[in-house]
Amino acid sequence: MTKPLIKNYLPFGAFLLLSALLILTTSNSNRNICYALGAAKSAGSGASSKILLDYTHETITKNYQDIMSEHEIIKIINKKGIKKYSSLTFPFSKKNQKLKVYFIKIIQPNGNIININPNLLKTVTAPFNPEAPIFSNRLLKTIQLPGLVKGSIINYKYRTVVIKPYMKNNFFTEDYFGGLSPLKKSVYKLTIPKGLYYRFAEYGFKEKPEIIKDGSDTVLVWSIWNRKKITPEEMGPGESFIIPHITISSVKSWKMVASWYAHLTKDRIKPGKKLYEYIKKITASKKTKLEKIKGIYNFVAKKIRYVGYEFGIDGYKPSNVNSIFKNRFGDCKDHATLFSSMLKQIGVNAYPVLIPTTEIPDMNPNIPTPFVFDHEITAIELKSGKFMFADTTSNVTTFGDLPPMDQGRNVLIIANGKGVIAKTPIFSPAKNSVSVKEYAAVSRGGGLNVKSFIIYSGAYDMYKRYLYSSTPERKKKEGILKDVMSIVPNAKLTGYSFKNGNSLTKPYIENFSFAAKNYSGKNGNIIMVRFPLRTRTELTKITAMNKRKYSLKFGYNFSEKTAVYLSFPKNYKIVFIPKIVNIKNAAGSFASSYSVKNDTVIFRLYFSVNGYKIKPRDYAAAKKLFNAAIKTICRQVVIFHE
Repeated sequence: MTKPLIKNYLPFGAFLLLSALLILTTSNSNRNICYALGAAKSAGSGASSKILLDYTHETITKNYQDIMSEHEIIKIINKKGIKKYSSLTFPFSKKNQKLKVYFIKIIQPNGNIININPNLLKTVTAPFNPEAPIFSNRLLKTIQLPGLVKGSIINYKYRTVVIKPYMKNNFFTEDYFGGLSPLKKSVYKLTIPKGLYYRFAEYGFKEKPEIIKDGSDTVLVWSIWNRKKITPEEMGPGESFIIPHITISSVKSWKMVASWYAHLTKDRIKPGKKLYEYIKKITASKKTKLEKIKGIYNFVAKKIRYVGYEFGIDGYKPSNVNSIFKNRFGDCKDHATLFSSMLKQIGVNAYPVLIPTTEIPDMNPNIPTPFVFDHEITAIELKSGKFMFADTTSNVTTFGDLPPMDQGRNVLIIANGKGVIAKTPIFSPAKNSVSVKEYAAVSRGGGLNVKSFIIYSGAYDMYKRYLYSSTPERKKKEGILKDVMSIVPNAKLTGYSFKNGNSLTKPYIENFSFAAKNYSGKNGNIIMVRFPLRTRTELTKITAMNKRKYSLKFGYNFSEKTAVYLSFPKNYKIVFIPKIVNIKNAAGSFASSYSVKNDTVIFRLYFSVNGYKIKPRDYAAAKKLFNAAIKTICRQVVIFHE
């Protein structure tokens, strides 16, 4: 662990899923990319520090207290390392966790030792994020480290004690070995009472633990030695996916997890008179069951503000549905509980769903534990016995859709106290689409006038709605102008408008127009025009890599359909238009065509990418596909005046 990272059994209610966190990594990168491709720089090339020792000893007692001691020795290599370790922070839970820091030492290259008094650590509350308003009893002990230079060694040791387990007579935990930095030695030692049932899974390495019978205890020891720096890749999996780690649990079945959670929600899901009357009111005018479901969904998504209260077991236990309704706020588990409770009043079976979002490794169906979930959504049972999923915490997501980070995940549906393992869908490229229609005109002098009409759906729709709802009018205009300038640098915005920014039933629509002088290249009677195309992927960064170790992850499948009508002055004729391009492979498809009708060149493009996860073996196909798009965007039409 490169910094103190206290195992805290993060409640899944602590995760806020707003579209702000969907940052669609490539969807908003409308830039001119017609330039020579350079070699991509490896993310974080050159280590800033080296882990000399990462030693963790975790002990589960007979009464299921969790005692964990951590000893870290880290060598600073350069200025980045000095900045990275300028302070140490130890998070802990105020009510259910005790923290003790034994010592902090800084050993200078000349041998001098700076001893830092642990009593000087300051206790502060965790920083508040207005985008994710979560109130909790989480505290931080923090201290600045003085005198760090290149070659300094930081040596510290601390202990935490989790006093009471969240699941009675059970434990569940995990350990990550050494972070991304190069590693000399990392050891994880787990001591549990002899005879206690446990199950574990290893990720990123094959070393099996040494198992020692020590009196009344069983001791498991995992070790890693002399590991090189782990380097993430551009648009690849995050740290928690590529750092070797293990998960261990004493929970015997998912049924136990479901039963535990169902008990937490008992007596909290029955609507009172006011909530029941409100359900009747908002569904009275709806004719079909589907219309009623949508009406309830829109109410919870739009009117129940996200605010999380994470105090001890309340990090797992939802609030009473009547309190949520009265106060008009709640976190993800509150949203899911209220939504499913309201649906049951109209005769629809709906259940809470525990889900790990794509920010963390997926749930392993073979290792039952609530530890792997950081979010909660809702499952609606269909007549066929299958489920559809809904996430009301994203107030910009249309019913029937799912935010990208909810897609393709193993989940646990809590259905009548029983656990049902399922998988959320991964939507097709057609679901996450941008449809562009542009009317452009080039003048005799090379000037350009463009009118654009764009319809967004799926992930793009969510992102645009989020920007619309969180951005002042002036910033909206500036954003459009910035996009336009990335297509045509000397352009001036001449008009813009938005439609359905606050709607959850109609697609987000964007209209704008712009003009630019001296856009096309003019040489005597010849005009050379490159179509003012918008691109929504940073294709150059992706195709610059020769090969990949990890999967390429856009996080969602997507498509773009474009039609551009480019008119040119009378008495000009087309001398050259590019050839038709049509490619289809494992990464997706790309098709472009040009045609001429009267005084207009018509360009059509369809770009579809299976971008949820492109495996390394399919990266060559992705390069071929993306390079075809780059070349097409850079091509020009040549017009000649007779």
